[in-house]
Amino acid sequence: MKIHTNIAIMIVCIVLGVILAWQYKSIDYNVKAASLQNKRVDELKDELIREKKNNEDLAKRNADIEKRNREFEDARGKISETTKLLNEELGRARTIAGMTDVKGKGVIINLNHSDLTYIEDINILELINELRASDAQAISVNNERIVATSEVRTAGRFIMINGKQLLPPFEIKAIADPEKVEHTLKMIGGIIEKLEAYQLQVEVKASDNIVIPKVRDDGTVLKTDLLTPVKD
Repeated sequence: MKIHTNIAIMIVCIVLGVILAWQYKSIDYNVKAASLQNKRVDELKDELIREKKNNEDLAKRNADIEKRNREFEDARGKISETTKLLNEELGRARTIAGMTDVKGKGVIINLNHSDLTYIEDINILELINELRASDAQAISVNNERIVATSEVRTAGRFIMINGKQLLPPFEIKAIADPEKVEHTLKMIGGIIEKLEAYQLQVEVKASDNIVIPKVRDDGTVLKTDLLTPVKD
């Protein structure tokens, strides 16, 4: 009987031991599972925080890029406008300097000598001065553009203009108000009357389509090698 009791107790102890072992393993597993889950949650939180910071950094970077783009667009617009104004001013300066072909209404003067007299440089110079006094904006003599550095002088039987030897007849073109120019030239005691008194042949006619070529820019007329710009 005692043997049976000991065996029963032993079996109960074994069963309890197994149950306790299973319980311990279950608790340990649950603890580990909970720990892993908490660890995973923490990792996810950390990752979420990192991603949030990355998004904030990217948003800031994007805002900076958009700002720079706006600045570049504004600058480009200003540069384009500045370039446009500079090109317009350059074109105006080139026109004033005689470096572009021009056209417009004005007068054409044909000047020729006679059997009694010969054309001298002073005759052409006086005509040019009268045309300038009449607000002529472009003048040419035999298609040689008259600019600030143009010379008009007698050289033997030639008239030298812009370094070229010219002979009569001379065709002098001027872009200006035709009525104003004709009035100035043909007034009593004016240049036309004076030239005709020298027995020179002078004809003046108005035209609505006068073309005056640009000055030769080969270094013979426009010279700047001795000039140095003065900087402020």
